[in-house]
Amino acid sequence: MASMSMYGAPNPSPNAHIAAPKASKACYTCRNQKRKCDKVLPACSLCLRMNRSCDYSDPQPTPTSEDLHVLQAKIAELESQLESHINGGRGLVNHAPLFGTPSSLSGVEALGHSAAGYSEQWGAVPNRFPAIAFLDKKAFLSGGIDIPKPPVNIPDDVLEHMRDGLTVTAIAEQYAATVHRWMPILSRKYLLQEPTDVPWDGGSDAALLYLCMKLVASRLPDGVESFRAPLYLTAKRFASVLDLNGAASLQRLQANLLIVWYEYGHAIYPAAWMTAGWCVRYGNLLGINGHHEAMQLLGRPTTWIEQEERNRTWWGVQVANRIVSYASQGYIMDSQEPRPDAALPADDDAWNRGELSAPTALLSSPIDDPVGPFSRLCQASIMMGKVLSHHYHNTFPSEAARLTQVSKLSEDILDLSGKITEETNRSPDFLSLSAPLALLSRAFCILCDPYSGLDGYGLDPSTPQAAEMQQRAAEGLKTLSGNMYGFGQKVEISTSGFQDLDSVNPIIMDALYSAALNFAWFVRKSGDMQCQTSLDEIRNWLTKLGARWRSAAEYARLLEAQEFSYAIRGAGP
Repeated sequence: MASMSMYGAPNPSPNAHIAAPKASKACYTCRNQKRKCDKVLPACSLCLRMNRSCDYSDPQPTPTSEDLHVLQAKIAELESQLESHINGGRGLVNHAPLFGTPSSLSGVEALGHSAAGYSEQWGAVPNRFPAIAFLDKKAFLSGGIDIPKPPVNIPDDVLEHMRDGLTVTAIAEQYAATVHRWMPILSRKYLLQEPTDVPWDGGSDAALLYLCMKLVASRLPDGVESFRAPLYLTAKRFASVLDLNGAASLQRLQANLLIVWYEYGHAIYPAAWMTAGWCVRYGNLLGINGHHEAMQLLGRPTTWIEQEERNRTWWGVQVANRIVSYASQGYIMDSQEPRPDAALPADDDAWNRGELSAPTALLSSPIDDPVGPFSRLCQASIMMGKVLSHHYHNTFPSEAARLTQVSKLSEDILDLSGKITEETNRSPDFLSLSAPLALLSRAFCILCDPYSGLDGYGLDPSTPQAAEMQQRAAEGLKTLSGNMYGFGQKVEISTSGFQDLDSVNPIIMDALYSAALNFAWFVRKSGDMQCQTSLDEIRNWLTKLGARWRSAAEYARLLEAQEFSYAIRGAGP
């Protein structure tokens, strides 16, 4: 049976239920999801379209502890039979469908089917994910065992945010006009197509994805703390329920990736740090990381769009993990670093149209090769990785060798930054290219900081080469800060309208803050009033951007606190 996507299934034949008898009441699924049921026998139109069992009987009573013990005994017996099959060298060939519901519910499935709310699901969770996938991967792969889709019902507080098709359409349109511009991991063509029904018809993981789209694309109400926002708490709870039920789908990963950006953009720590790491592990679980030994739980992609969406999602995971990690916890060895022959995301315009693009550029392709904004962000992320590796991982035979690599890295960063700047001058959409520019500026700053002397440490300028490097690094940071001031002016112009703020990505906040710190240092060192003016402007911009992302407001407060601290020191005896 073909797997079902989040975008719904084909409409049933218009003559499928002509003159069909009707039941006296709605089916169990429609009653549970509070949906309108046409009561057609033997299966209603909605269940028939979703290719799932349609049950008009009364729901089963909540299982007792004795029922659970019986089920556990049956599971133990099945696991014993599975082990005997493996030890006997016989593979399992009876495959369960990855999506959809069998014609009749087993005991474990019925248990999950009856768990309608969080309170019940936090108890005995019917996790049907086969443990053999982790205990013995070879046996799992040779056995041809599929991962069943957990029958998790949509909680009421999730349904409240997606009442009908019109609400869902509004969520998709808002997301496409804002977050999708800088993080285009979802297919915009299918995202904005006329919905045949509400998203939870595609499964609980699809409902979670739409919920997270609304979460990351919406502004926080004034006076509401980001980590206490009802929509955020609902998304985190529902995501946890799916995890406890053994959910394994691309939509589940995409939903958590959007949660990462919400947590990062609103400075929710350590949650952002932990969620980003979860996404890396989950991408490995699904097998979208490009490693040939991965389990490939999703199976082979059947269309170009499906393959491209997986590739974009994995790049999104890599970018998010790097950005969330470098500022707060320093360098972490990344065994998932893309290889030079890794395919970059396809052209963004072709992706949005759902059309097969020209041959995809590789990570090793020259930077002059035309690629879209998302690919530029991926290239910038890789450049940041090289900078972090230079500081934390590489060993050099001599100081001269280390300084030579610094020069090469700075040239590469400036070359890529210059190329993207040229593209922004030709593009009417500056905000879509603001993320890679900001990330490259931050990478250059991190590269130069230890060599510049601005942080109070720097190199020992006892050799001519070291002295030259320190001077070049300090000058480079001053030039960079000036460039970031011009970058901030473009952001200010691009967000002149109130709604324009919704399209700003949270990646730029750290780069603006870093430039402001450099200006503050130059003010303390030389009393340069032009630097003071630039510092004040950046602080004002961060305050304005705080209406969209709370991290910007946090950065603005940090600048104010530091300036106050410097003023106190200067007034001391």
